[in-house]
Amino acid sequence: MTEGHPSVPSPPAPPWAQPPAPPPRKSGRGLWVALGAIAVALLVLLVGSVVAVSVYLDRSSSTTAEGSDEIDRLLAEHTRALRERDLAAYLAPFDAGDKDLVARQTALFHNLTRLPLAEARYEEFGASTATEGTFDVRVSFVHRFDGMDPTPVEELYKWTVTRTDADAPLKVTAVGGALVDGPARDMTTYYPAPWDTGRPIHVERTPHTVLVVDESLKAEAQRYAPVAERAATENAAAWKAGGVPATVPQGFVISLVKGKKELGSLYRTTKETPTESGVAIPVPPAGAIDGADASAPEVGTSRVVIDVTDEYHFTKGDRELEIFRHELAHAIVNVLLKRGRGATALDGPENWVVEGFAEYLAHGGKAFTTSDRTADSTRILRSYGYRQDLPGNAAWEMEGRLSYHYWLGHSAMSYIAERHGEQKVFQLVTEHYRGTPIGDVTRSVLGMSYADFEAGWAEHLRSAVR
Repeated sequence: MTEGHPSVPSPPAPPWAQPPAPPPRKSGRGLWVALGAIAVALLVLLVGSVVAVSVYLDRSSSTTAEGSDEIDRLLAEHTRALRERDLAAYLAPFDAGDKDLVARQTALFHNLTRLPLAEARYEEFGASTATEGTFDVRVSFVHRFDGMDPTPVEELYKWTVTRTDADAPLKVTAVGGALVDGPARDMTTYYPAPWDTGRPIHVERTPHTVLVVDESLKAEAQRYAPVAERAATENAAAWKAGGVPATVPQGFVISLVKGKKELGSLYRTTKETPTESGVAIPVPPAGAIDGADASAPEVGTSRVVIDVTDEYHFTKGDRELEIFRHELAHAIVNVLLKRGRGATALDGPENWVVEGFAEYLAHGGKAFTTSDRTADSTRILRSYGYRQDLPGNAAWEMEGRLSYHYWLGHSAMSYIAERHGEQKVFQLVTEHYRGTPIGDVTRSVLGMSYADFEAGWAEHLRSAVR
């Protein structure tokens, strides 16, 4: 609520504004009287100013506190309404005159009640002050899928709020995704999720997966849920056999979409249409999305999105299990990322490690020569005269070479497993994700310099495909 600026008490008129004093006596008593009057006037002026400033600050502080408390109360009631399935109370903050806004929030309410959430609450993200007029509030939807998310995560909304006068309640007139300042935060923060589209969702659950899809994809969710479960259990068994003492997710939240446009617009906003078949999007734990807490983990969990119209894996191939194992492999190790790693493609882990490990699990630990990428990749390798280095991140997406680079990463993991034992694959990946440079990792895990490792791998590669 606004307050008028407090008035400053008027000081007594200074001596020079009074009628002229009689001529001073020789004793100087009149001069001392005048000086004393000036001192008293200045003292009164100073005290009055301090009191006025104190009153203003007290009122301003009280206004801010009251506004923040009011927003907290609104969000607490919104949380209660969701928990107790009270639709009327859930819709109460939204402008009833905006039929589209009310319809989307109604759909959101029903979608959220379908999700197997162990935790769900609304909190203010950052500080806001409830004032008259229109202002924005960033709202954090903190949630955790039961048995899937190791820790609560958050999705950020921006609520546009109005108040017509000091006694009127807050009214939400618009809802969208919120942005957070900082590196690599140029995308909406995990908005829109599948439950935000304004359309009904379907939820298909297995012991280790939750498939959250548009209701129009119910048949696909039912068809691929057993495939997702198999991928989750096989990856989990491989990770356990790898012997790495690291806590990783045992369950996964997966969404299926139709087409690359939808693949690039779920949980994120991409500047260009994606070319990939699926993605495992790392999500920070609740309270760490802005990177303010340097001690917080980089990643709390992942959201996996897979395009079921992708030709290579679905419509013209029979590689559904591969794509699920591949993306869930990313979701397993994403939680190992050290804070500050991966803000861009160049400062994150080496892509040949990231994608090579995912390809290794996608193919069930089989040799890289069993991959369907082998024939085309061998032709490229021959064009280089069988001379090849592991691709760096800067060259990773070279035109016409991306699939080949995936294959090279896979071959590096096969080489490590064959020459050093499969557990070394998991150890190397874990240490590198945790922030250790790859050259240091090859020394600590494999007992050799990176140059010697790369030379051994290159010879293994040549001998395997000649």
